[in-house]
Amino acid sequence: MKKGILLSLLALSLLAGCSGGGTQNANSGSGGQGEGSAVELTFWRPQASEVEDNVYVKRIEEFNQANKGKIHVKMEVITRGNSFAYEDKINAAVASHTLPDVLAMDGPNIANYAASEIIIPLDEYFSKEDLDDFVPSILQQGSYQGKFYAPGLNESSVVLFYNKKIMAEHGITPPDKIENAWTWDDWYDVMKKTSKDGVFGTNMINDKGEWMTYAFEQLWISGGTDIVNKEGTTAEGFVNSPQGVEAAGFLQKLANEKLFNIDPKPTEFEEGKAATKLGGPWNIPGFKNYPDLEWGITYFPKKPGGIQTAPSGSWAVGVSADSKHPKEAAEVIKWITNKDSSTQLAQAISMPASRKSAFESLTEYNELPLRIIKEQVTGVSHARPVTPAYPVLTQKFAEALTDIMVGADVKKSLDNVASTYDEEYKRNFAE
Repeated sequence: MKKGILLSLLALSLLAGCSGGGTQNANSGSGGQGEGSAVELTFWRPQASEVEDNVYVKRIEEFNQANKGKIHVKMEVITRGNSFAYEDKINAAVASHTLPDVLAMDGPNIANYAASEIIIPLDEYFSKEDLDDFVPSILQQGSYQGKFYAPGLNESSVVLFYNKKIMAEHGITPPDKIENAWTWDDWYDVMKKTSKDGVFGTNMINDKGEWMTYAFEQLWISGGTDIVNKEGTTAEGFVNSPQGVEAAGFLQKLANEKLFNIDPKPTEFEEGKAATKLGGPWNIPGFKNYPDLEWGITYFPKKPGGIQTAPSGSWAVGVSADSKHPKEAAEVIKWITNKDSSTQLAQAISMPASRKSAFESLTEYNELPLRIIKEQVTGVSHARPVTPAYPVLTQKFAEALTDIMVGADVKKSLDNVASTYDEEYKRNFAE
């Protein structure tokens, strides 16, 4: 696998991560000596919200203080004036071998970076006890071909929000125990009952790009399969399997019966125009702007008789192959993903933590409604497919689901995803 493949593949990626602009503690190049005899390291990440940026600034300052005279980190926050500004900077650094020591990456791209030999394995730097403290989906996301490359900075999840007033009007009591989670059929019945008088049964389209894979891959997993095989080498017989056709057919059924709006207003649920909503913790802070909204959370619906699952994924950090000080760079990563960092970030951005131990301090996750999120994150979540060809997979899968929702043939659409992905993988990644 050649690093040059990354340049074209990442250009296709539909990232659902941080955005914004600005630079803090700018520095270029990798490795060196600074702060006297201290090893000087560089750390790149894309700019996020001010509150999130402040957590990283604080934690890096604390790291530098704790390691004064030994290791000093300069963090560069990359402006994202367009969707790919951060990836463009990484691509240029790959070509010129000027990657930073530590770099952030969106979770689904870890396998691509690993296969491209842009980042190095971190197994020797993390104890088994330390790794076991990460929630399972973070280990899944951060591993490639049996090696661990990049821990997540936080975690995410998708739950089913519901409008309490609408539920009460129809005598519906959403489950608050995971063993009683709604099946697709249960959810369908709820949508049928509540989809009337200008109200949709659900709101489930955040966007028609990465969201489609992030959220709806779980319908395949709940059916006992996935959209690619475990090794990530083929989609044939997986995305277009009988279980896959059933999952996509369920989505088409909801669309045909107009139980959701395929082009929804972003605040459809908040305004009481949808009885339920597939969304995540990032939606919760905005609910306060709608004082008439009484909302609750229940679990991500599962296939009847199927596996209980939920989406997951986060930005992660790894050590670049260009780093001259991988041991010290790994210490930075351990610091910014440790219990304290995980807790502080979760508190700041209202997202679940990537470490189990962090939840000890996040007591709000012990009670409803956030308990639902914690149970999914710590027990049943699955990462998106771990494959270096993920950018192609997610683009084609999203296109297929969008087509299916507007009436395209289900099997033919999924067959096209399988053939396109398999050709891409064979061309660029097969041994």
